[in-house]
Amino acid sequence: MRLFHQYSRLTLLVGLVLIWWGAAVTTEDVGLAVPDWPLCFGKLNPEGWYQVPALLLEHGHRWIATTIGFLVLGMYFWQFVKCRPSLLEAVSIIFIGTSFLFLVFKGQLIPAIGIVLAGMSWLSITWSRHRWSLLRGLTTLALFTVIGQASLGGLRVLKMSDPYGISHGTLGQLFFCLLVFIAFASSRTWHMARMNLSATSPLQARLWSTLLFFAVFGQLVIGATLRHTQRLYLAASDIFTTKGQLFPPLSPADVFVLHLHKYWGFTVAILVIIVAWKSRRWFDQVPRLRWIPAALFSMPVIQVTLGIYVILTGKSFWVTNFHVLNGLGILVISFVTTLCVWASTLGIGLVGEASPDKSVSVS
Repeated sequence: MRLFHQYSRLTLLVGLVLIWWGAAVTTEDVGLAVPDWPLCFGKLNPEGWYQVPALLLEHGHRWIATTIGFLVLGMYFWQFVKCRPSLLEAVSIIFIGTSFLFLVFKGQLIPAIGIVLAGMSWLSITWSRHRWSLLRGLTTLALFTVIGQASLGGLRVLKMSDPYGISHGTLGQLFFCLLVFIAFASSRTWHMARMNLSATSPLQARLWSTLLFFAVFGQLVIGATLRHTQRLYLAASDIFTTKGQLFPPLSPADVFVLHLHKYWGFTVAILVIIVAWKSRRWFDQVPRLRWIPAALFSMPVIQVTLGIYVILTGKSFWVTNFHVLNGLGILVISFVTTLCVWASTLGIGLVGEASPDKSVSVS
């Protein structure tokens, strides 16, 4: 288990680099620097690509994504061989995943969507019926997700579509949360520590933490929409108003999206601080997680400050990318907080001494 945990942490580190690199691609607006996919100008690796800044970002992003794909495949097989493996299952998943990407490349989206629905149904039923361990199910889900993420990246290029770009950016950060889940569920803290929810009811802790995660996720979707529709410059440069209006109309859409991102951001910041205050006792018996409330207190302030500087600097590269990365940090910590509460109240983690191989059904 310890060796797998270290491997999952390595995968998480590469995932963080991938998020940063992808943010840089969007910030510099070079997402369409390569007109084809999965090849690059008809080649696997065109000569001298790393000497052209736009290709370094876009094609480099593809190489890092390929690396994370193989790392996730390694995690899947690691857990696969521990749980009465069926060679047919592994071969089928790889074959169907490859076929899915081929259908996406050929523009056959309806059959591809059918494969997605069938695959997720199979995962849910099999996980429940065979009572897979938590890591067995999570690594299989991660494999499915990384294939889906690759397809959205390809569709962004092939269709030159902002909605695919927004979906790609959003799923990428959720995928990172999934990698965090895998690393956390393979740690000693997950199996040996115990949450302290005695000061509040389990239902109240679930409601506050879940509300926090979905509020932050909503801000992520708004932010992804803003970044993919206002790549080079923002629709307005004022801080407390938008185009001089406190509540701008729905049209034009770009002005309203910017307004929504700013004011929902302030709302989320307040919610994060409220949950940070409530969570102080939740983590007081988990030494490795005691930093979470302090981080939740400070990160919204940093995020709002960075957001203001994004406007003042006209989307400076470094300020914008750190704004994205800090936003990811808030999402991940919100996710971990929610995960800890639910795992503890359901008895699947953070409940003291437990068997690392404890099986968890999705039913």
